[in-house]
Amino acid sequence: MKTKAFAGALVGSLLMATALTPARAADMTDERALNPQREPQNWILHHGNYQGHRFSLLKEINNDTVKNLKPAFTVALSGFQSGGRYAHGNLEATPLIEDGIMYVPDGWGSVYAIDVTAGTKGVIKWKMDPGTDRAWAGDVACCGVNNRGVALWKDKVISIALDGRMFAINKATGEVVWERKIAEPAIAETLTIAPLIVRDFAIVGTAGGERGIRGFIEATDLNTGKAAWRTYTIPGAGEPGNETWKDGKERWRHGGGSVWETATYDPESDTFYQGIGNPGPDWDAEYRPGDNKWAGSVLAINPTDGKIKWGYQYTPNDPYDFDEISEHPIINAKVNGEDRKLVVHAARNGFFYTLDRTNGSFITGKQYVDQLNWTPGLDPKTGKPLNYNPNADVQIYAEGSHGTRAKPKSEKLCPTNNGGKNWEPSAYNPELGLLYIPSIEGCNYIELVEQKDMVDQGGTVKPRERFTGGGVKTPDRLYGSLKAVNPTTGETKVAQKLQYPNMAGVLATAGNLIFLGHYDGTFAAYDAKTLNELWSFNVGSPIQAPPVSYSVNGKQYVAVLVGARMWPYIVENAPELKNQATASMLYVFSL
Repeated sequence: MKTKAFAGALVGSLLMATALTPARAADMTDERALNPQREPQNWILHHGNYQGHRFSLLKEINNDTVKNLKPAFTVALSGFQSGGRYAHGNLEATPLIEDGIMYVPDGWGSVYAIDVTAGTKGVIKWKMDPGTDRAWAGDVACCGVNNRGVALWKDKVISIALDGRMFAINKATGEVVWERKIAEPAIAETLTIAPLIVRDFAIVGTAGGERGIRGFIEATDLNTGKAAWRTYTIPGAGEPGNETWKDGKERWRHGGGSVWETATYDPESDTFYQGIGNPGPDWDAEYRPGDNKWAGSVLAINPTDGKIKWGYQYTPNDPYDFDEISEHPIINAKVNGEDRKLVVHAARNGFFYTLDRTNGSFITGKQYVDQLNWTPGLDPKTGKPLNYNPNADVQIYAEGSHGTRAKPKSEKLCPTNNGGKNWEPSAYNPELGLLYIPSIEGCNYIELVEQKDMVDQGGTVKPRERFTGGGVKTPDRLYGSLKAVNPTTGETKVAQKLQYPNMAGVLATAGNLIFLGHYDGTFAAYDAKTLNELWSFNVGSPIQAPPVSYSVNGKQYVAVLVGARMWPYIVENAPELKNQATASMLYVFSL
């Protein structure tokens, strides 16, 4: 596939010259990445900082002034052209802003550099179109056409495309300096994740858990454009954890464990924390007896060599499709009067977990969703579900909460298989000590269909075919919530019920505000202490992306991408949304 760029053609010969280019003032350096708080006017990392806080120090827009917030400008982006069975490329990316230039991809991976210095308009400086075959790649993608963001490194923008490629783009011109193929869509591997840059490594992972892939995390050496290391999330023969795949048929080879949200990173211990997706097949746990490590887990990994330091699995032998790919914020706090180094997680399974990030030991866990019935609780010592049986090959956490081969149709499952909190990132206000969780509330039903594969008939799993072992039904109307949680105890301090299931991430600011977009197009600001809505504006199209804040010439702005897939399970139970149209827009607000 030929790469196209508005600014020029592929210039592979620039690679070695670029590696020798001395740092300039505007280059993205390690020092800047480690200290984003020194430049609050910018948003230079995917989560705002390595720790995953998504917290802006800007406070011109605050509880008192937010009532005067209004649209400053909009910019139309492409990304909703048809792609095979998917009509849309979802806008789910977190924009990056550096000194008045915004770098953002659309759902298909075209990258835009937008000059926002005027404050009243955004001017596209360049656009890099990766030239993805949309019909082909769209048919490969298991769950929609998505791209969650780009990263900055030296004088380059690092981006990915759905068809498995990574690009280094000249930040000034939009020229592609090099590209390399990481994932293989011919066997259903795709890339949707915003890269994590640690020093000179760009770290991503492959999506495709509903297609029978074996997930992996891979680092690219940005100085050479070549692979530095690859770590599989599903351990192979002889690797620790492989013994937890007890089927005896090497089904770990297509065991899932995909990755599609950017990890957090602890510079002090030089460790990144990556959430891992569901085992495959999703719902037929009898097909894959055992705990199925490291699906549905968090892995602590060395960014230099990819070695796993420790892992913690939330729901062993998961029969619910509780991907735990979402961010794992890093927090230092006192627990029972003792200073602790924490990594926390609002899990898709409905529990909030607090772990010791030095060794992965469980500290505490607490239900944060309104309804939860798949387990009576968590073991206070291990954090495992109370009905977990370490000697059982197949876990039955609560009778009827999931289908079995003996009884394929489940009773009501709470929360739904979507969560809880899905990939949509939370935000942490360190001044208030509260973590803000956007989530989906309600219940649905699982129907198991025995997963048969060609292995049982002397062949192999067919790549790019559904590999789920069943499906779900959502006959009831779901709703959403925004909750403020104490991350050291898991206690919900304040909660705000939302009309629709949450599909977007949140932003916290020093102005004591929380910003969140909604599926009906409402973009709203909430009081960080009470979660009372203080302001809203309806953009007329679903919002499925996290907002950010930046400033230019001393003036604060809030930006969010608008436009998302019309999810049938939402629209079918919210008929007032059935005629809502999708868009592909950047919205920027200011006082």
